[in-house]
Amino acid sequence: MRTTLLLLLSLTALAACGLQGDLERPVPLWGNPPNEGPNDPRTLKAQEDAEAAERAASEERERAEAAAEREALDAQTIPPAPGTPQ
Repeated sequence: MRTTLLLLLSLTALAACGLQGDLERPVPLWGNPPNEGPNDPRTLKAQEDAEAAERAASEERERAEAAAEREALDAQTIPPAPGTPQ
């Protein structure tokens, strides 16, 4: 009786273990699975990489424009006339 009760108790405890919610398909051990569309991890990674590259290019363009603007402003400054105190 004690063994049966212990067995039922342990099975009940084991039934409560595990993942909660939707189960996800594991990554295959070999080969490449077919692309599952917009929710595929490879598609999401490619989108993140493209967005990061676009952000980096945009920041580089902004830095280049700011440097060009600074150079243009520096070129517009009028040097003091010779013989005038500074």
